[in-house]
Amino acid sequence: MKKFFKTLLFLGIVAGVAMAVKKLLGQQEGATSTGVLPEKPVTPLEEAPLGGEISPELLKILVDPEDKGPLELVEDGKFLLNPRTGYRYPIRNGIPVMLIEEGKKYQDKSLIRSNGNASAAEEKASA
Repeated sequence: MKKFFKTLLFLGIVAGVAMAVKKLLGQQEGATSTGVLPEKPVTPLEEAPLGGEISPELLKILVDPEDKGPLELVEDGKFLLNPRTGYRYPIRNGIPVMLIEEGKKYQDKSLIRSNGNASAAEEKASA
């Protein structure tokens, strides 16, 4: 009888190991995954298209990270402009990228307004 229980225990262990191996191999080969990673790769923010909707409440509170002054929405909602420095902060998928390095990267000196006057581009258009 003792031999019978040892054999039964041995068969149970072998069956459990076989099921575990089959499950592991099935997860590696199968199309359905229950992991936390997305099935298709996420696009990096730098490659996301410019623009996207931003709520008016957010626009009211956003300021330039360097001089803490107000920003303006320009170029059909693709950038936030600091009219004092010409820094343009990109908006990607509706997310403003408020990094000073990004503002410098997209800087347009022709958009700088001196002493609250109209921008150089507006002055050229009116002349």
